[in-house]
Amino acid sequence: MDFLIINGEIIRKEEANLTHLFWDEPILLSQKIWFGFGGIPLFSQNLDSIIQQLEIFNIETPAFLKNQRELFRISKRMLNKNKFYRSGIINFQLFIKDIHIDYVISSIAYPEFEFPFSRQGLLVNFATSKRNVPNQLNRYLFYNKTNWKIKKSQIRDTSFQNSVLVNHTGMICEGIASNIFMIKENALITPSLESGCFEDSIRNPILELASELQLKLNEIQNIKKERIVEMNEVFFASEEHGIQWILGIENKRFVHQMTTRIHEKLNDYLKTKID
Repeated sequence: MDFLIINGEIIRKEEANLTHLFWDEPILLSQKIWFGFGGIPLFSQNLDSIIQQLEIFNIETPAFLKNQRELFRISKRMLNKNKFYRSGIINFQLFIKDIHIDYVISSIAYPEFEFPFSRQGLLVNFATSKRNVPNQLNRYLFYNKTNWKIKKSQIRDTSFQNSVLVNHTGMICEGIASNIFMIKENALITPSLESGCFEDSIRNPILELASELQLKLNEIQNIKKERIVEMNEVFFASEEHGIQWILGIENKRFVHQMTTRIHEKLNDYLKTKID
């Protein structure tokens, strides 16, 4: 990345001075948005999520978020100046001090043209500690980042690449920085928001695709850990990391036939969202 955006201005990375943004211990909100197919398919959905988070802090929507067309334009221009023509991630970061907001928009490129898909499959375990009691903040990235970093550190130097997280009652709710989906015969099963799970912006598109694939959608609040061994397929999903199918959880192994079809349908869906 050679260029980034600071408060609406595209600046060369080596010329950017971000030190002052961290003075006075600001609240940091961030949102990671996938770009590809020549556009940013879920741009407005992610900005709406940022606005919802600001409302939690009782902060009025700033002008730059109200003018989404201009924000989209300058974000696309930044990608073009970086020569990021395939796909990747745009990272929105808001530094909040009282009611004043500075923002930085950066990006990284992926080698693929399509939405990411993990070809190798992940080995995962169950996280050793339980998640917080469900509340509306569980849905957002800023509230979960520290917990996810702890969970990630706990599997460092092991054979596991991710963990299945359980809530305060021991029920499955998510993966690290991702939503979890399970497939059993003709059903797509995922924890409901009432479970306290994170709500990635790619979650709803996947739920919408269930009927197209003739899958019965089951959003369930209480999914016991033991049920996962009954599943045919399990995968994580997020805009940042794409579709990550789970090869195995502890001693259980899975396939990824329907997961592959969901990924294909998701790519078709994202193409329709290009402005």
